[in-house]
Amino acid sequence: MATRRTATPKTSAELKAQLEQAKQRLAELEKRAYAEELTELIATTSIVDEFRKIQARVNDIQPTAILAAIGTAVGIKRLEVKQSAPVKRKLADPNKPAKPRAKKADA
Repeated sequence: MATRRTATPKTSAELKAQLEQAKQRLAELEKRAYAEELTELIATTSIVDEFRKIQARVNDIQPTAILAAIGTAVGIKRLEVKQSAPVKRKLADPNKPAKPRAKKADA
């Protein structure tokens, strides 16, 4: 017969860490949920044109700096705009034989 171990309650620090993870997951879910709607709204406004005008007027400025300044002007507190490096693809193994490609059927 297997013995069961009694469950130990989580500590306050563990609960706070779990809460923080849940908040991050919720923020990501909200971004994904409203992505299409926001894209449509932004496309119908003149934000894109104004952004391009600012880029043309000010030389050697990073787009992230413009976005951060817009966030500050709008009144978004604690806005942090980051630009990550592009993801590099793993090089193909030269020892591995190439797979033959399937030929397209003429329609």
